[in-house]
Amino acid sequence: MARVPEVGSVRRGRPVIAACVAGLLLPAPAALAVPAAQSSPAAQSSPAARASPAARAAPAGLPGPVPGCPPQHGTAAPAGAPWPQRTLRFSSVWDRTRGAGVTVAVVDSGVDANPQFGNRVIPGPDLVAAKPGVPAGADCVGHGTAMASIIAAAPVPGISFTGVAPAARILSVRISSSDTFATGVTPQAIRDAVALGASVINLSLATTDDVPALRSAVEFALRRDVVVVAAAGNDLEQSGVGPFYPAAYPGVLSVGAVGPGGALAGFSDQRTPVSVTAPGVNVTSAYPGTFPDAYDPVQNGTSFAAAFVSGVAALVRSAHPRLTAAQVVERIEATARGTAGPGTGHGLVDPVRAVTAVLPAEFSSAGQAGQAGQAGRSGSGRNVRAKHAVAVASSGPAARTVILAVIAGSFGLVIVVVTAVLAVSAARRRRPPGAHRAGGAGPL
Repeated sequence: MARVPEVGSVRRGRPVIAACVAGLLLPAPAALAVPAAQSSPAAQSSPAARASPAARAAPAGLPGPVPGCPPQHGTAAPAGAPWPQRTLRFSSVWDRTRGAGVTVAVVDSGVDANPQFGNRVIPGPDLVAAKPGVPAGADCVGHGTAMASIIAAAPVPGISFTGVAPAARILSVRISSSDTFATGVTPQAIRDAVALGASVINLSLATTDDVPALRSAVEFALRRDVVVVAAAGNDLEQSGVGPFYPAAYPGVLSVGAVGPGGALAGFSDQRTPVSVTAPGVNVTSAYPGTFPDAYDPVQNGTSFAAAFVSGVAALVRSAHPRLTAAQVVERIEATARGTAGPGTGHGLVDPVRAVTAVLPAEFSSAGQAGQAGQAGRSGSGRNVRAKHAVAVASSGPAARTVILAVIAGSFGLVIVVVTAVLAVSAARRRRPPGAHRAGGAGPL
């Protein structure tokens, strides 16, 4: 099976290979163009290919770091809260939702143990060949552990770092065990994640090739009402420039990266249609190591920005369980902080507004499940919705005030509907004995 290299970067002063810079690079079209169902006879005959997603899952429990896996282990977390946590303020909605009941699939390099995960990481299918001395599901790159922690790390005493949705579950689907990534497994990983109940899929990976099997797998997830979040991709000499896939596929929540000042990161691709941006420069995350030396405070890339938005999607799905995946995407886009130029889409994601905003569009479409349309796209990002359609609420009296304002704005409609109902009721009372509704429907 063909494999592609990752991009080298510098971490803690020493050269290493790090997925955080260029995401997980996918293969050329020839290597991944055949869907799993039409793969080679040798692949179809293998026990792993014939097994169900549950059968391919790794054993229960999470591995810890072993010598050489990854080559370097983590360090202590920063003393103070990292800048993304301070900027996004997602902890301010934890009294309303922490992402409980939502499973986020991390299609990546595996997830190592960390106390901040508790028992909320599900070891899913391991699509990587076993290596002697390496535990099943082990993260030998550090990338998957980082993504999972940004999405769902819970607070623990003495650690400044926390994830966005600390009650969400993580489904780890491993597609890599080294600094290169197998070319034929990502579409299967996406389908496995759907089959195992993920309602959000984080894809911190990118390729410049529009691969048919990858496109098909993403479309499959979207049809199953799954929110698909993908990194917009990094413009680097080794990985080329966009548009990058799967972020450029219709319906995907594509994420660019910004730095502490809010400006688009120099590496964040501007050719990929972007939905929103999120922190992707000098990001702190968990990293394989012996706790408490199990963090990396200086990670960069659109990979990390995507993980923040996957966490926000988990908060929204938990707080608004009746919304479709398309409506979740629309809510996150509509409540972002506004475009800041090419490559920024609707602007910086706003977890507080995404959870608490009252959207008239959602009120008008209540009870019309499945009819939410996909947001349009433009050359520099998806079209930005009019901000006057968003009323921001918070928990408590303020939320009730905003909701009442929305209802009051539709008061004339309410009067018309009530009048019509009263008229129908009066007509029913005047019906002669024995009159029935057509079609045998139940009582009004």
